[in-house]
Amino acid sequence: MDLSTIVGVVAFAALMFMGITTRQLSSTLVNSHAVFVVLGGTFVAILLNTPLRYLVKAVTELKTMLFDEENEDMVKLIPIMTELTEQCRVKGLSALKEADPNIAKGFLSRAAMAALEYNDYNFVKQVMEQEINQAADEANEVANVYRTMGILMPMFGLLGTLLGIIAVLRDLANPESVGPAMAVAITSAFYGIFMANMVCVPIAGKIRARIWMTVRIKSMILDGVLEIMKGSIPIVVERRLRSYLG
Repeated sequence: MDLSTIVGVVAFAALMFMGITTRQLSSTLVNSHAVFVVLGGTFVAILLNTPLRYLVKAVTELKTMLFDEENEDMVKLIPIMTELTEQCRVKGLSALKEADPNIAKGFLSRAAMAALEYNDYNFVKQVMEQEINQAADEANEVANVYRTMGILMPMFGLLGTLLGIIAVLRDLANPESVGPAMAVAITSAFYGIFMANMVCVPIAGKIRARIWMTVRIKSMILDGVLEIMKGSIPIVVERRLRSYLG
């Protein structure tokens, strides 16, 4: 979990605690009507909207985002690629077999093996770029699950409010029940807006940022491997990769 996520979770918990202790958040906000309409409606709608495999990936990606380490540090990758370049100049392309299989979840190893097996610059570039793009597209579909939920939840919150108001209008003859019933009705809108903006939208944004960083790292690694295939010297590879640091 990255630092901003940790700070965000802690700040969220602190805000909730302050809201409860200062009675800004009351027990009225907890009711089955809002939970049923907003969470239940969103769950059903997302099942109808999204293929099951992307729903499963959305859950696993959330676990990865919360508990796995961040992407590799791009600065630390430069000496690794430079050292690999030096080994290839001494031992030939066969040194690519020694590429660390743990870097970028195995991408460096796959790119190195493709370069070693095919030894065709254009083919390796095309194949590995296709892998990068397809992985990014797949991850974007996972982010879209949370983006869609962020759109649906406020809509179901509004729907819950409308249903609650209809129930209130049916019982106008009892003035004492109107106030509490309206509070319960409007709570649905609160749930929808709150869940969308405090849960779904931030998760989608975090996944989008991880996709962008992963693409940069993989592109950097691929450029390094392609420079090795061209026979570039280590200092040229290092300068090429440093351009990714901006």
